[in-house]
Amino acid sequence: MSNRKISLTTTSEANPPMNGDRITRFHKFALCLILAESVFCSGCQQNEEAFKPIKITGSTMGTFYEVTIADDLPPDQIPKLTNRINELLEQINAEMSTYDPQSEISQFNQSESLDWFPVSPGFAQVVNEAIIFSIITNGAFDPTVGPLVDLWHFGPEIKDRKIPTQEQIDEVMSYVGAHQLKARLNPPAIRKTIPNLRLDLSAIAKGYAVDVIAEELKTQGVQGGLVNIGGEVVAVGRKEDGTKWRLGIEKPIEGKRDIERIVHLSDVAMATSGDYRNYYEVDGVRYSHTIDPITGRPVTHHLRSVSVLSDSCLAADVYATALMVMGMAKAKNFAANHELAVGLQEREETQADNYFSPEFLNQTKE
Repeated sequence: MSNRKISLTTTSEANPPMNGDRITRFHKFALCLILAESVFCSGCQQNEEAFKPIKITGSTMGTFYEVTIADDLPPDQIPKLTNRINELLEQINAEMSTYDPQSEISQFNQSESLDWFPVSPGFAQVVNEAIIFSIITNGAFDPTVGPLVDLWHFGPEIKDRKIPTQEQIDEVMSYVGAHQLKARLNPPAIRKTIPNLRLDLSAIAKGYAVDVIAEELKTQGVQGGLVNIGGEVVAVGRKEDGTKWRLGIEKPIEGKRDIERIVHLSDVAMATSGDYRNYYEVDGVRYSHTIDPITGRPVTHHLRSVSVLSDSCLAADVYATALMVMGMAKAKNFAANHELAVGLQEREETQADNYFSPEFLNQTKE
C-alpha cells in the first residue's frame, strides 16, 4: 500500500452558488465537521505517516466539497473520478440552483403555470422527498419557506434590518406551504397549486448531493471514503488503517471556534445545522436565521446546534433543519418517537441541557 497523498483541487465556473448565502448562511451554515486529524494533531501524529489519503476538493453550491479516499487507487482512475464527481455536482446545480436563471428550479419558480412542469428524475425525487419530510415533521421542514427568509433579511440580498409587520408576514405566508407543491416520479415532473409559490431546496440539496457522490464512490469500487459538502458528510467504510473516520462537532459559541465532541463514523451520514453565527439584533432583540414556517417568524428558543445521523445524508440534512426549528423539548420528543440519532446543543449559558441520544453515542463510538 502506497503512502502517497494526492490532493486535486478543482473550481468549476459551471457550479454557481445554490442560492449562495442561502446555503452557507441560511438553512445550513457550514458547521464544524472537521477531520479530527487536523484538529487534534498531537493525538494522532503517530498515524500521519501511515495514512496518506487521496483528496479531491473543489467548490459547489456556494460552499466547498472534499472527497477523501482511503483506497490506493490506480493513478489513471483519480482524474476520471474527479471529472465524474464534477459532472454530477454540475448536474445537480443545473437542476436545483436558484442562482442559475437557466436551472430547472429557477424556470419553475419563474413560471406561474399550474400545469405539470417536466424536470430531471433526480430533481423530481428530491422534491418528492421534501414534500414527504414536510408531512413527517409537521411543517417544521418546508421547501417553500424561502420568501419568509427574504422577508426577514436573511436572503441573498440584504437591504436593511427593518422588522416586518404582521401584515407583511401574513401576506408572505399565504404563498408558503409544501401542501401547495406536488411531485410525480414517472414521468418526472412537479407543479404548484398557486402561481406565486417559490421552491428552495437549499436545506435538502446538499445532503442529496453528498449521497450521490458517496454512491458514485461505491460504484467505482471505493471501499473507504469520506464525502463532505459544506459540513454534510457520508462516511463510506473505514480509513486505510481500519479505524473509523474521525470528525469534530463544533460548540455553538458565538465569536470563537471550539470542538464539543469527536465522533467516529463508518457507513453513516451526518448533517449539522445551527444558528449561532447567522443572526442579527434590533433594539436588543436577537433574530435567528432559522425561520419557523408555521409562525413565519425566527425561532426564539435556546437550541443552537443540531447534529443528526442517518442512513442517508438527505434525511440527516432535512432532520437537522427541522429539529432546529422545533427547539430542544420538541426536538427530543420527535427524535425519540422517530428513533433518530441526534446531538442537540443549547446556547452557551444553558449548555448543561445539551443532549446526545443513546443512538448517537452508540453509532459514534471509536
